Amino acid sequence: MSMPAGTGPAAAVLPGTVPGGAALAAVVPGEAGPVGSVPATDARAVPGLPEAPGVAVRTYRRSVARRVLLLVALVLAGLLAMLADLVVGSGTLTLKQVLAGLVSPSSVEPVVRVVLWDIRMPVTFTAALAGIALALSGSLMQTVLNNPLAEPFTLGISSAAGFGAALAIVFQTSLLGLAAWVPAELIVSANAFLFSLVTVLAVAFLARRTGMGVETVTLLGIAVHFVFSALLAFAQYFADANQLQTLVFWLLGSLQRGTWTKIAINAAILLVVVPPLLTRAWAMTALRGFGDGAVVLGIPVERLRLLMLVAAAVMAGSATATIGIVGFIGLVGPHMARLLVGEDQRFSLAVTAACGLLVLVLASLASKLILPGLILPIGMVTSLLGVPFFLAQILYGRRRVAR
Repeated sequence: MSMPAGTGPAAAVLPGTVPGGAALAAVVPGEAGPVGSVPATDARAVPGLPEAPGVAVRTYRRSVARRVLLLVALVLAGLLAMLADLVVGSGTLTLKQVLAGLVSPSSVEPVVRVVLWDIRMPVTFTAALAGIALALSGSLMQTVLNNPLAEPFTLGISSAAGFGAALAIVFQTSLLGLAAWVPAELIVSANAFLFSLVTVLAVAFLARRTGMGVETVTLLGIAVHFVFSALLAFAQYFADANQLQTLVFWLLGSLQRGTWTKIAINAAILLVVVPPLLTRAWAMTALRGFGDGAVVLGIPVERLRLLMLVAAAVMAGSATATIGIVGFIGLVGPHMARLLVGEDQRFSLAVTAACGLLVLVLASLASKLILPGLILPIGMVTSLLGVPFFLAQILYGRRRVAR
């Protein structure tokens, strides 16, 4: 008696078949199997076989769509936080007045226009741009040094900027004769920026000449940080009462120093620095995942690291020169982005920037609300907000390792 194909004991040993008579060839997309075989579109029904390409493509597209939606949500949250920051502050401005002043400044009273455009908007936009710059700088530092705890403080960028500001405030000394061709109100910021940039370039040059590894570069950066911290203390010791007050206020960080001129400079720096990074997102993802091993993929690792290091120094230096020393943004922003979208730099860079903007604008808002009638230094607020997040990251990492 003949038996239908795929039944009886013989079916268990027929090569290239699966229980029920489904030929393995039938799961290859675009090829038709015998009668009774599993359709090509139902490849997931066969255990032990990889997903069909169509399924993988759909999974990838869903992942991309989810990341894009997260980015859009973060951008909207950042815009709402900026609007809230414009509403809250000394004096009384309603949401309606703020919206009217933004859309049609000539339609509101002169007092409202002055408060909104000359006082509050520079503060809010300074917070937004500085948050983007510090968060991106921290992300680049973590990739270059292969250290998830790296931030602009790691290589002494912030302490170098602080010492540059101290030289201008206490000793009226500027680097490269800035006083001759830079407006007086920008001398302190320009000196701080140049000191931070020169410091990182010196570290990068020394590391390249001596062939240092990332661990040694990190140790060198920590040493540079302590050197500039000691020099900063030296400057504070010789400052008079007024100079010391100005210097301490600068070091604590303040968004109130933001002006439209500084906002334009910081925005121009971001427009110049960020696009080259976005075009190298794939290479940065490979560097993040493989470290020095990314060279086998044809990536010029040393050149890429130097580019990222200079970009981080420029962004962190410009932000620090504008608002003073502000910690934890360069640490919190990248970690938030990594939790939301992973290590793919095509999405991580944009999400990191959005997280940095959101966190620093929220810190600006908190600095006005913690003590009504008093604006706290932004560096204090970011540290208060950053430490709990940092501890949560440590505890979350320990639980994940324990599993």
